Amino acid sequence: MATSTVPVERSMIVARTMNESAEVIRQVYIGHEPRLGRDHAGTEFRVVSARAPVRAGSLGADRVHVTVNFRTATEPFDYLFALSVVNGIFAVAIGDEACRAGAGDVVLFPPGSPVAAQWADLDAGILRLPLSTAADLAAERFGIDAADLRFESMLPVTPRLGQYFRSVCAAVGRELMADESAAAHPLIAEEMVRHAAAAALATFPNTTMTAAHVAGPGYVAPRALRRAKAFIEAHAAAPLTVAEIAAAAGVGVRAMQYAFARHLGTTPLAYLRRVRLEHAHRELQAADPTSGATVAAIAAAWGFAKPSRFAAEYRELYGRSPGRTLRT
Repeated sequence: MATSTVPVERSMIVARTMNESAEVIRQVYIGHEPRLGRDHAGTEFRVVSARAPVRAGSLGADRVHVTVNFRTATEPFDYLFALSVVNGIFAVAIGDEACRAGAGDVVLFPPGSPVAAQWADLDAGILRLPLSTAADLAAERFGIDAADLRFESMLPVTPRLGQYFRSVCAAVGRELMADESAAAHPLIAEEMVRHAAAAALATFPNTTMTAAHVAGPGYVAPRALRRAKAFIEAHAAAPLTVAEIAAAAGVGVRAMQYAFARHLGTTPLAYLRRVRLEHAHRELQAADPTSGATVAAIAAAWGFAKPSRFAAEYRELYGRSPGRTLRT
């Protein structure tokens, strides 16, 4: 049986003074040195948050509404912090780079750098991701050492990619905020954070975009591939990365990817998805629909967040709908 659900944590904090607002930033986001103005009637700093635990930390989404004119200088971030402006202006400077983000704009704070920011009457969405998730993806997809990942600008490479990343942030935020969120399933939470991290790698300038070509991975012994397949079979219900699969097989990430492509015609994560589909199939066969079992619940438990996509993949593999399997 797949991993049990973990409730998504939700909270709301409302500050009514400048000092309280500064403390909210310090508690929720980052240490900082605020430059406070004067309180005025109607001062409010409202943060509605949702957070799902993932192995590397947590996946968080916030909706922030601020009616005060606020300036601050933060400590360096050690996670990925993306801000999408809905209304208002967010002025930010990181090193030699500065911008004024308005409605429809999105910025990403490069980890490791302090941030100087100012805003007034701001309504914005925030997405928070573990940096290590992006670093693992960089190693898996581009063969660079996770420690060598650096984000080099807070602005998107192109406006269209900025729009795409903004849509990813919005979709993740909606799901985390939703009642009975699918992100309560650990496998789905892991897929969500990896998808968001992949979007960040594609959208904002970073070292994966300039990584030099590295030599081929060389020979991989068949026993290493067998160890990888056995590890996937034994841990299909858990969130897995290519780095973990490669470590279990005793080879490097690029070598593992090469072995799967050459001998199986697929990738390690596609193979993992196929194994999870097979587990879902067996669970559908064994389930009793009169006891409340549903296709959507079984699919979600095995990491398939979208029932329609699960049904399409299932039909392609088994030649019939998952609903029919459950009913027979």
